[in-house]
Amino acid sequence: MAWEGESPILRGGNLHTPRAHSLIVSKVFSGLYARAYCHATESLDKVTTALQNLLGGTEPSIRRTEGVHGNPIVVLESSVEDDRKIREFFRSLSTEDLDVLMSTLGSRIDDGCNLFIRMDKQAALRSQFRISRGEDAISVRLRVRAFPAKPEIANGLVLGFLEQEARDRQTCRTARAR
Repeated sequence: MAWEGESPILRGGNLHTPRAHSLIVSKVFSGLYARAYCHATESLDKVTTALQNLLGGTEPSIRRTEGVHGNPIVVLESSVEDDRKIREFFRSLSTEDLDVLMSTLGSRIDDGCNLFIRMDKQAALRSQFRISRGEDAISVRLRVRAFPAKPEIANGLVLGFLEQEARDRQTCRTARAR
């Protein structure tokens, strides 16, 4: 049973809390997948760089297609399964963006236990990582290791992970202030 104010986390069929267990990326996420679209008016090199910046240099696959009106579109896709790179993805987010993720988590996790985040493509080009408020975005999907695979279980896992990340940041700020 979770203590008051803490989100429950399912581990091996048993319910635990973030206080009882330190969350590690490999226990919460099994992979990160990103997709960006490069339209005819954009530079393929810049969109590639934005995606690589976001995923720690991972080389994307490139596929060419056409839009509804015959306009050329390049689809760039990349994936990361390395726990350190996934952890760095979350550490690159601002505290404000972590708060946004926590407050909107219910609408970001689908029935397949995927967490969806849209990242600002222009900011990623400058190695600044923030949640997109517009259409020009890099779509990120993280597969959540929820068992049984239910959105409410995935939500608890991700919320616990994000809360732990927020606490870790606070601990670092407190230690630096001393």
